[in-house]
Parts: sequence; C-alpha cells; structure tokens
Amino acid sequence: MRKAIITLLSLTAALAIAGCSHSQTQPTVTSTTLKAAHVTTAELTPAASTTEPSVPKALPGLKGKSLQMDGSSALQPFFQSAAKYFDKGMGTNTTAVANGSGNGLKDVEAGSVQIGMSDFFTQQSSTPASFKDLVDHRVAVVAFTLVVSKDLKDSVWNLTSQQIKDIYTGKITNWAQVGGPNETITVVNRPLASGTRATFKMYVLDGMNENAGMTLQQDTTGAVATAINNGQGAIGYVATGFVLSPEYSDIYPICIDGYGATAANINAGNYKFWSFEHAYTKGTPAKDGAAAAFLNYVVQPDVQASLLPKLGYLQVDQLTPAALATHPLPAGAN
Repeated sequence: MRKAIITLLSLTAALAIAGCSHSQTQPTVTSTTLKAAHVTTAELTPAASTTEPSVPKALPGLKGKSLQMDGSSALQPFFQSAAKYFDKGMGTNTTAVANGSGNGLKDVEAGSVQIGMSDFFTQQSSTPASFKDLVDHRVAVVAFTLVVSKDLKDSVWNLTSQQIKDIYTGKITNWAQVGGPNETITVVNRPLASGTRATFKMYVLDGMNENAGMTLQQDTTGAVATAINNGQGAIGYVATGFVLSPEYSDIYPICIDGYGATAANINAGNYKFWSFEHAYTKGTPAKDGAAAAFLNYVVQPDVQASLLPKLGYLQVDQLTPAALATHPLPAGAN
C-alpha cells in the first residue's frame, strides 16, 4: 500500500510528502518511467501541532459584522479553519467560498466580497490592468502534487516533466506508455479561473496549453480529489492538504522527476509546483474593519503554527532563497 506518503513535520519543515527519492543514476529499464524514484509503503502519521490557535479579543464595532471571501479552493481550508476562532472572538460572521482564484479577484474588485483568495499574483492574470487597485497580503505557501487513482498506486509512482507534458497535451493517452497498466489515461483538470491550474501550467507545463478536449474538468480541488478517489486510470493535481484528508483515502501522490512535494525539496529548489497564497483586498482595508482584523489574525505566529502544518501549508518565512529563486516575483509585485 502506498497511501499517505504525506507527513507533516515540525514548523521548520511544515509539510512533507515522504517517500520520493532521487538518484542521478537510473537503472536500465524498458519503461520510460523514471524507476529511480520511489515512494514509501509505510503509513505515515501527520506530526502536526495539537495546540489550538488563540481566540482573538473582540474589537469595538465588529460584533455582528459579515466578512465575505471568495476564490482559491487551495486557500479555503486555512481561511475556513481560522474563521471559526476569529468569529468566536469577534462575534463576526465569516464565509469563504471557493469559485476559483480568477473569480475571487473579480469579486473583490467588484466589491461583492472583502477578500479575494488567489494562488497567483494579479500581475500573472490574463487581465492584470483590471486589478491595479488590489492590495496583496501573502498569508501562506501551498505545495501541490499530482495524484493518481487507486488502480495505479503500485505502478505509477513518478513521472518525468516531459511525460506530464505529453499526458496533458494528449501525446500520451495510455498508462502503458509510461510503465503503467494497459489502461486509458483519464486527465482530471481545473477550469481556466483556477489558480491551481495556472500554477500547474506555469511551473510544470512550462506554459504549454493542455488539450482541453480530452480532460475531465472539475470546478474545485475537492471535486478533483473526489473524481480521482472514485475513478480509474485517473490523474490530476491537488493541494497536498487534500491528500491528508480521510475523505480522499484513495488518491495517491506521485513524484515529478524523482522529487515529491516536500518542504526540503521545495527549499532546495528541486520542486517548483507550489505557490504563495494571496489574500487580496480592494485598497488597504480600513484598520477598524473585519477584513483588516482577519488578515492580522491569520498571520499571528500561534495561528500559523497551529493551523498551517495540519492543513498542509508552509509559512511564507520558511522559504529559502533557493525556493524563492524558482518563483521570481512578476513585474510590479513587491
């Protein structure tokens, strides 16, 4: 069994998908799959913090106020978890829905929500000029991983970057072409508004366009995980926190070029499928408002230390220069 190759480490390591090893020397094999990469067969228990985050003290004028957020389904679990403690202390009513990063940016720009959750910078959107007045608050780092369905768990452990590109562009259509069973590949993808899809395209596909006609599109990360959990011959990408959930017990993370989505691999510059998690506001939020209070709360050290590891995130200040070098800031970002 290869399930749960993820473990959450200490705050300095935050999350790790364990079990991928990398070797410069590859054994002679008939398959084009990189057999030098493998994953552990052991069940690993998350070593997350058991400490609850502090409940903030109520601030004047916030009781009964609503705080609405929309956007990234990768960031939603963190904000939903933090909102439970925030609302308990503030007496507010916070909701975080996940309609995709692109829609989150549009909604906060339109004023229909106070916070737009995004996996990418506004400067990386298709219409950056539309979001010039949005202010970025980077609150976490999320690692993404490719996952496969249960029937592939013993044969597809790793794919090379080129194999992934060929699968998503339709050049490879059967798992037998990469060392797996003689089975049609079902590609589960996200819509264009998805920040996870944008991250995948940028850092895994190197900007190549997927063959949209041969993919099964799902609106949220949870829907992708469900489709793969219940499917056969399926591959897709999710935030690593979804692999930790018992709800998705039959999705199996795989390596890319021999590297898994570990904090160590990210910080060594060897794994690029990750992104900053952004909370965008329209202008600087009012100091006495719910949005400012919430954004201040989620970056408090005890909140970050207690919630981020168990949900599969890294703290922004845990990234090394080598990691940051793989994700240079777009022009206009700071």
